[in-house]
Amino acid sequence: MEMRKIVSFGNSSYVVTLPKAWVTKNGLRKGDTLTIDERPYELVLSARGEGKKKRSETTINCEGKTLRELKTELIAAYVNNSNIITLKGANIKDLSATIKPIIYGLVGVEVIEETSSSIVVKDLLEISEVSIDDIVRRMDLLVKSMLEDSTHRDKIESVQERDKEVNRLALLAARLFRAATDNPGILKTFNTNYWDLLMARHITVQLEHEGDYVKRVAKLLNTNNSRKNSGEESRRIYSQLAARYKEAMKVYYSKDKPASYKMESDTKRFMQECDKVIEKNRDATTVRVIENLKQMTKSIMYILRTVMEHE
Repeated sequence: MEMRKIVSFGNSSYVVTLPKAWVTKNGLRKGDTLTIDERPYELVLSARGEGKKKRSETTINCEGKTLRELKTELIAAYVNNSNIITLKGANIKDLSATIKPIIYGLVGVEVIEETSSSIVVKDLLEISEVSIDDIVRRMDLLVKSMLEDSTHRDKIESVQERDKEVNRLALLAARLFRAATDNPGILKTFNTNYWDLLMARHITVQLEHEGDYVKRVAKLLNTNNSRKNSGEESRRIYSQLAARYKEAMKVYYSKDKPASYKMESDTKRFMQECDKVIEKNRDATTVRVIENLKQMTKSIMYILRTVMEHE
């Protein structure tokens, strides 16, 4: 954190100098205009975009790295809003078939160049045109459809594909949140503030978790090793949880605090219902199903708490 002194300027103004690094990073120069957002005990200065946007580039060395390591670096560069991502290495030709599905799994990017030693990925997305509220609603619809289809054996593959889409949207939300922290002007575009954006980002994390748990439960409920009686008990609790999830998202959209308190206070009772199923049926499949349902319940609780903390 840098400190700046207030300097008197004339009879009615005061002057504070700007850090040179910040001016350079935002492509600003003498005569450009800044917007000032006045808040309690602080002023937020934002570049309005008159300066030339600085292009961000990331180069990833692929040699000697596993696919998992490369995926982690690629996603990190994506979330950090790199405009150009270049993957380099003598082993690119061998990696191409496995790394491309990861690239195409990211919203708004495209391979623009490929050689025997490099793959160049370009960002084609205008982040200011992305709506965090739309992302939340799209993720929510996907999770709801997954819940509805997850008990049908013939729809398991479709459930898994929708989980991938939920994950793609979660990464897009993370990217948007990072962009907003770097450029407060994006908040003005969305007519929101950091707190509400942070809460929406928190919701996308919980929705991503819900999608993962639904995918796992779908596979477990449709396994041939699941006993008939325990399967019926698991499905009964699962049906109740699906209803709880839908109600929690309804509460989230309406920002109904009294309803959020009521639902949150009922969480302990539902957890006890889950434990009773395990007490009656201790086979491995049932235990794994119920443990995933309990984790889903926790995510629902966190969703409700964003409503409780809403101003």
